[in-house]
Amino acid sequence: MPRYLMGFDMGATKMLCAVLDDTNKIIVKNKVRTKGSGNDEIFSTICRCIDDCLAKLAPDSPRPDGIGIACPGPIDEVNGIVQSAPNVGVEDFPLRDLLEDRYAVPVRLENDVNAGIYGEFVAGAARGRQHVIGLFPGTGLGGGIIIDGKLYAGATGGAGEIGHMTVQTDGRICGCGGYGCLEALASRSAIAKDAVAAAAGGDAPTLYAEIGTDLKKVTSGVLKRSVDGGDVVVKRIVERAAYFLGIGMANCVNIFNPELIVIGGGLVEKFGSEYLGVAESVMRERAMSSLAGTVVVSAAELGDYATVIGAAARLSDKLETAKSTAKSSAGAPKK
Repeated sequence: MPRYLMGFDMGATKMLCAVLDDTNKIIVKNKVRTKGSGNDEIFSTICRCIDDCLAKLAPDSPRPDGIGIACPGPIDEVNGIVQSAPNVGVEDFPLRDLLEDRYAVPVRLENDVNAGIYGEFVAGAARGRQHVIGLFPGTGLGGGIIIDGKLYAGATGGAGEIGHMTVQTDGRICGCGGYGCLEALASRSAIAKDAVAAAAGGDAPTLYAEIGTDLKKVTSGVLKRSVDGGDVVVKRIVERAAYFLGIGMANCVNIFNPELIVIGGGLVEKFGSEYLGVAESVMRERAMSSLAGTVVVSAAELGDYATVIGAAARLSDKLETAKSTAKSSAGAPKK
């Protein structure tokens, strides 16, 4: 009988979960809107999403042997705590123990961006590669690093904050408090701020007609419709963000020498090569030629479920490691 695992993405606007088999094929999936705030309300929403997903399994299907859950913000994996995720509304959230108590299966927490690139690594655009950088411009700009076929976490688990490398000295302020961060110049949020300012000034009539100056309504789809509707200023704003993304990509190429850079998120999905081409061109101009000539740039393939698949795969790795350790211990000679 195949082994099933559950992957879960704890997002600020929606929560996704799926039961996957041992080939990373999704068997059943579920999605709910993220409602409420605070540890108790968010835990209730997580459980509802999981319970509804499990209810979709056939009566004779195996139950998942564990849950891998991807969370935004910093996590304490050793103790199973989401330290702070203000966009979701939780802090010091002992999620692993709560889920293990409720469902009586092992649970592993992972950063959501790390889970996303790992999903692409095991089942998407990065499958078969060993040295990969993942960049995901959205509300922020997350990054993930695969070295020698393994997710690189760094000394304290915080590696991959590529969005907070400085790409413009004394540039605009970032949410982290720094200035000139890649995230502050290349994220969808950065594009949205400039686009809304253009709409308010009368330079983006298509955008203004759709959303006025409501920053919260700016999605990648809204930006694409604005550009397609003739808002030349918005087109330039998107291209400028892609330019800075390319600078960040060049820095990653020079530091890590990856064989592949995967770019994911709504901007890539909506604008495609129109956006990705600018970023890649800048990267190849600015990175060392000996390194830029060997790297491939690709759009992510798995969409929203990359994170779900990656979270389940990270749990699978942990279970396999535990199994191997137990087997080695059992076979060791007694002293």
